[in-house]
Amino acid sequence: MKTARCVAISAPLNPDTYIYKILPISTDLVSISSDDSLRILDPLTLEVYGSVHGLHDGVTCLSGFRDRLVLTAGRDGLVKCIDLRIRSTAFELSEAEKKPTILSTACQEHLVVTGTELKDSQATITVWVSKKPLLQYVESHSDDITDLCFHPSRPSSLVSGSTDGLVNLFDTSVTDEDDALIQVFNHGSSISHSGFLSDHEIYALSHDEIFSIYGTTGYDQAEAPIPTCALGDLRPHLQCEYVVDLISSESTGPVLDIIPLHHGSDWTFELANTLHLPHSHGEEIVRSLCFSRDGNTIFTAGEDGLIKAWRSSEQSADTTKANDSGITDKKPKKHNHSDKDKRARFNPY
Repeated sequence: MKTARCVAISAPLNPDTYIYKILPISTDLVSISSDDSLRILDPLTLEVYGSVHGLHDGVTCLSGFRDRLVLTAGRDGLVKCIDLRIRSTAFELSEAEKKPTILSTACQEHLVVTGTELKDSQATITVWVSKKPLLQYVESHSDDITDLCFHPSRPSSLVSGSTDGLVNLFDTSVTDEDDALIQVFNHGSSISHSGFLSDHEIYALSHDEIFSIYGTTGYDQAEAPIPTCALGDLRPHLQCEYVVDLISSESTGPVLDIIPLHHGSDWTFELANTLHLPHSHGEEIVRSLCFSRDGNTIFTAGEDGLIKAWRSSEQSADTTKANDSGITDKKPKKHNHSDKDKRARFNPY
């Protein structure tokens, strides 16, 4: 097991403010938090140099759009495109009538896709083109749509995950919902994360940490798909309490503990190459993590309101040089969260 060193910590937010998501955009690091704010940070120092407040009445998700543009969505049923250069809203997407909570977004070229919370017995996937809704899929999921992901090289292929336990593969170039639904994967447990693991493989991770990988077969399917790799509950396998996410890195090195998932004759976890992040965010939940653009730094964010930067021990020389340039292990005042109302914690699912 290798150990990473914390090389920078952001300034603490107000007590009981959680960071939901962090994302590398161009040369910046962007975050959204429970105070309905978006912050732009320097990825080297984690200093906030720009912010947008009052994003939504309950922000829920963040995704990259184009260059210095990001999308946010919220419980107010709005999608906003934020231009990081001017720190202002470039445009909004909103349905004219009912505005259900939007829990997930995805972008591909000129397309924006949104997934909603279940409202009036309907959970909706909407495909937007030129700021207008082009089509909707309303029957494929029977509960909250928690994750959306486009295929990295096929712009019309979309994966959706839901708390109904299904992961669906759509062809968004098809208007009719029955024809657009290419394949259905019944994971059997509420989906927290799903997406493409390779060109023809999809992964599903549930809220109770059940993990499987499924192979895509195309349009004609006589039987329900069987997982090509069913790893089950990851907690005993990885000796952890919960799984934050599955992310990819362009780095050639090992991809809280961070454990590489290797594809040889089968998919396996390389436990020997685990990267350990000591103390992480203490007793607070880690909400999000991502790699820097060069793959050399890992960023984590948690319910303690902090963002932290980590590097492996092999990069200690670079870390020392960075600290000489002003990056320090700050020790912010620790807030006492023992009495905070857990019922108020935002649950994006």
